[in-house]
Amino acid sequence: MDLKYLLIMRRDTNDRPYSWRYIHAALFVTGVTTFGFLDAFTAVLMMEKYGIGAEFNPLMRELFLTQGIAGFLAFKVVAAALILSVPFLLYKRERMNWTTAGFLSGFAVSGAVVAMDNYIFLMSGQVGIEPGIVVVLFLVMMVGAIQLGDVMDSPLEKMFKISDEKWERMKLEMGYPG
Repeated sequence: MDLKYLLIMRRDTNDRPYSWRYIHAALFVTGVTTFGFLDAFTAVLMMEKYGIGAEFNPLMRELFLTQGIAGFLAFKVVAAALILSVPFLLYKRERMNWTTAGFLSGFAVSGAVVAMDNYIFLMSGQVGIEPGIVVVLFLVMMVGAIQLGDVMDSPLEKMFKISDEKWERMKLEMGYPG
């Protein structure tokens, strides 16, 4: 049996390629690793070196003070896993392959960017990208990914269907014979 057949041609009960399951699972693990663990781990190192004020989020600062390193790391990883589990519920319910993949990708990429920004600050003491800019870029990326995913998931017939009334009006405007 060909690997391509196993990953792409074989379909699940909702008539989706099995490869979407693997893609979503990989993006989920990557998102939890980058957005949850790596961001939290580099934030802990930053706060230990530069003090609690190095963390941008006041809720996370308070969590670090009250729960310590283990509580902070556990909270970030569990919160990331809970947030990123939402696309799986949507994926099983509807045909939202591209939308959910875009959502998961946005978290994976932004988690990597934030972790790298934290690491740069940790090593040099200089902020690479301001945290407010990172938040705005994250929100823009999420809106763009969800919008693009929605377009990609929409059937072409639905996107380009013209009603009979509109077609008749267009024929009159173009001077199309009867």
